[in-house]
Amino acid sequence: MFQRIRHWWAGRQQPDPVTAALMADATTADQAMIGLARAFVLDQQRREAEARRAARFKRWMVGLVVVGSLGVYAALGAKALLPVPGAVAKEPAVALVKVEGQISATAKLASADKVVPALKRAFEDANVQRVLLYIDSPGGAPVEAERIMDAVAELRKKHNKPIHAVIGNLGASAGYMVAMSADDIVSARYSLVGSIGAILQSWDVHRVLEKYDVKAKTYASGSLKGMLNPFEPSTPEGEAKAQALVDELGRQFETLLVERRGSKLTQPIGSYTTGEVWGGQDALGLGLVDSNGTIETLMSQHPDLKLVNFGPFERKSPLSGLLQSLDDIAVSLKDGVGLLKAAEPR
Repeated sequence: MFQRIRHWWAGRQQPDPVTAALMADATTADQAMIGLARAFVLDQQRREAEARRAARFKRWMVGLVVVGSLGVYAALGAKALLPVPGAVAKEPAVALVKVEGQISATAKLASADKVVPALKRAFEDANVQRVLLYIDSPGGAPVEAERIMDAVAELRKKHNKPIHAVIGNLGASAGYMVAMSADDIVSARYSLVGSIGAILQSWDVHRVLEKYDVKAKTYASGSLKGMLNPFEPSTPEGEAKAQALVDELGRQFETLLVERRGSKLTQPIGSYTTGEVWGGQDALGLGLVDSNGTIETLMSQHPDLKLVNFGPFERKSPLSGLLQSLDDIAVSLKDGVGLLKAAEPR
């Protein structure tokens, strides 16, 4: 060990080979030329060795970055596959489950795949005494709403817990359909409630195509297979079929309304199926809701219970907080530079 240190220190005290070659004593021109050539060769060898070391270092660094990146992505991917942890009530509570936004199978939060697990966690929690279904939705896919309603019915049978629906700003169409799965419906006075019925929409742009001498061709196995094709004019047969579909869906919604709210409705059923929405106070008078109030109103009736949010929750990337912090730092630095420039004497 000490021998290596001595050799290293001796090497440090001596000039490098290139300098030694240049400093070598030369008595003739030929010796000087030989020393110069040797110094050139040694210098080239040194440069090549340094280049190889630099290349190896770069490869190591690139490898570390790649491996590190793969590790980060693998960790994020593994976390994304894990179920979102749900809330747990640690004391007697009212479980809050939300249906917010357009209801669809692809919605971030307002889909049956997201709402039903939240309902399941809420009903199965031993400390949850009541479930509050908060709805703020314009409606959407009726099948998704039906899945949520069926889940509520099955969970209520198993756990026998009261469930309340509270409508926020909007409880319309499929959103109101979900609300009818609860034992009672509460809406604020300024809520919009209703839009009971069905709708089917399609564009008709065939005249635009005619203007530019463009024609669409459709090859269908049946006369009604392309009835909603926006590039061709509709046919009386297709329009009749589309209207029949809408009428059938509307009748099913009407039947559901009678089953769930029939004894509370104050007007003939035809008054409710116009597709219109009503304010919260009018909805109360029509029997569409049971009372006017908010989440706070409902919780004031159960002061011994704590409100616990059971989701569904939106999954956020672990990097979002870091990126937000960096953005905040950049804004702060920019503001600080601006203040310093303003304070400079002119």
